[in-house]
Amino acid sequence: AVVSTQSTGKVAGSDLDGLTPQQVKATLTLLFEREAATLETVQTLDKLFNFSSYKNCDILNSWCRLAIQARYEPIVPVALAFVSRQGRMKYVRPIYRDLFKWSEQSDKAVEMYHSKKSFYMGICRNMLTKDMNSILGS
Repeated sequence: AVVSTQSTGKVAGSDLDGLTPQQVKATLTLLFEREAATLETVQTLDKLFNFSSYKNCDILNSWCRLAIQARYEPIVPVALAFVSRQGRMKYVRPIYRDLFKWSEQSDKAVEMYHSKKSFYMGICRNMLTKDMNSILGS
């Protein structure tokens, strides 16, 4: 995926062919860590690879974080649905933190958190409350 993108400057739908889920996740994570994806890049990636409908939790988590970072609005309902059904703190906490930091979407994240907080284990609930209060000053 990375080689063809670097050599031609374009992404093709076949760029993920042959990659393991771990490699796809690593690619998305690398883009996130380097803050390398623009809104246009994320739109193109979602159109080509339909990441927003992935069922693999690791890939969907990395995709949500990357898309939130790029301020890709169609990811908000996807991310909120994911955190509403996924109780693992390793997935839930980073996505909530990212959404709390997105001022135009933070209210939706707060609303979802309050509607689902009884679903989360105590330590997760405590950490999310701490994050929300720290980021939003609530």
